[in-house]
Amino acid sequence: MKTNHMTSSITSPDAEATAARYQIYRQNRAGLFLPGYRTDSTPEAVEAFLNQAPAFDGGEVRLFDHRDQRMVASVEWRTEKTDFGFPVHHRVNRFHDPMVERLAADVLARESLRESVRHSLLAGV
Repeated sequence: MKTNHMTSSITSPDAEATAARYQIYRQNRAGLFLPGYRTDSTPEAVEAFLNQAPAFDGGEVRLFDHRDQRMVASVEWRTEKTDFGFPVHHRVNRFHDPMVERLAADVLARESLRESVRHSLLAGV
């Protein structure tokens, strides 16, 4: 059996694994966190996190920083009862890094401004 295979830049010992710095993980119903969107850009990662829907109602969403090896944002769900007594989940974004929290505030403010401009344009038509 031949065991000395040709190596390439991908399989050589000096090959460097390049993973994106940020990655979003969504929890499935079995409780496993599955990887999703990934990027090296912090603003893109924050915006994607804010727009990421859970895999199921009340499922977790987490933004992980691979370089620092820590979770920088997560979703918390609060359950409130409606007037009819039905439980409703409300998403609350929790940021574990002050820079990421500031970026999220900027993204939300920009989106709010876009929405108000869109509304005023539609009202003027």
